[in-house]
Amino acid sequence: MFRRWFLCFIAVQLTCVAAPPAVEQQARALQTVLRQADDAYYNQNRSVMSDAAYDALRKQYDQLLADYPELAAANPVGAPVDGSARRVTHDASVLSLDKVYSDKEVGRFLQQTGTNLLYCIEPKIDGLTVILRYRNGQLVQALTRGDGKIGVDITPAVLASGMVPSALTNAPTQLDVRGEALLPLPAFESLNRRRAESGQAPLKNPRNIASGTLMLTDYTEIARRRLEFQCFELLATDSLPSTHTAALALVKKAGLSVVESVAVPSTDVLAAIEDLNRRRATFHFITDGIVIKVDDLAVRDRLGATAHHPRSAIARKYEETPVQTRLLSVDWSRGTTGKLTPVARFEPVEIQGATVQSATLHNLDHLRSMDLKIGDWINVIRSGGTVPEITGICPERRTGQETAIPDPAE
Repeated sequence: MFRRWFLCFIAVQLTCVAAPPAVEQQARALQTVLRQADDAYYNQNRSVMSDAAYDALRKQYDQLLADYPELAAANPVGAPVDGSARRVTHDASVLSLDKVYSDKEVGRFLQQTGTNLLYCIEPKIDGLTVILRYRNGQLVQALTRGDGKIGVDITPAVLASGMVPSALTNAPTQLDVRGEALLPLPAFESLNRRRAESGQAPLKNPRNIASGTLMLTDYTEIARRRLEFQCFELLATDSLPSTHTAALALVKKAGLSVVESVAVPSTDVLAAIEDLNRRRATFHFITDGIVIKVDDLAVRDRLGATAHHPRSAIARKYEETPVQTRLLSVDWSRGTTGKLTPVARFEPVEIQGATVQSATLHNLDHLRSMDLKIGDWINVIRSGGTVPEITGICPERRTGQETAIPDPAE
């Protein structure tokens, strides 16, 4: 008996191999970069890297956690809310969506959720996620997502924006919804015209403007920017409907704008995605993908969620196809503040009609998080069609002749 127990104990110990020092170093670097990116995106209203680059790093990090679960406890990824903001704990965790980049991955999602279902197809609006709480028809609170557990109270700014009614005439006693605050493209163009007339530089990103606007304390300026809101989820109400379609109908009847949503069987999902993608250019707002979610809310509840995303929905992202090239060197550029920034030099490649041969890597942690070595084959994109960016390495093409990149000399 003791021998059997001892053998089982040894087997368990062998399967729980501690992370090697090099893996721990990479995990720490990934944690640092992802936290910086999350903080910039959710708290500072700016993006420090493209979605494709972020997703590639997040995928690397998630794989490390799968291989070495003990790494998760050290420094979890997230965007803690600024301590100076009015912090409010969400009633339930506000999760992100899992992202896929191919029809094959969409098909896998359909098989995993149960294909004999209806799925809702919706545009993924590139704005700021906002949670609204109405009681007896009155807006009592508006919150940002924050880190998913704690958000920032932006109720005065939302009321000043006029993007949602302060009072609803057909609302149930309780109505909690989640949606996207966005800056419509006509309003974006109008804002930049005003800035040009006053000698200010134009703004580039409607998503960042929408987020930044709701952090202003100049309520007159907030109102002038003409933000809009589109609800994409009913969180709580007196009596929850049985489907997502019915839930959106209830929210719309109460007086809030809702996202365009069409429910189709699994056999029509890919066609519905293609149709929505074709109409992308006609939208008056920016989208960065298409959302596919199970319509039946009982099935959604049964499928549950991970700590990061629900299993009943995914985002089909617009894929930027990377081009492979070889890393030649890494130079270090010193800015006016003394900060050192690594710049990767690689064999020239043509991407979308432009020849590119270098890309900024933000900082040392970013460089280390990708495990880059001189001589590596790397994947390069032009983020947003303009900015060269490395999204990762091609480990299968390593020969063993690659050399480590030393730390910069101070």
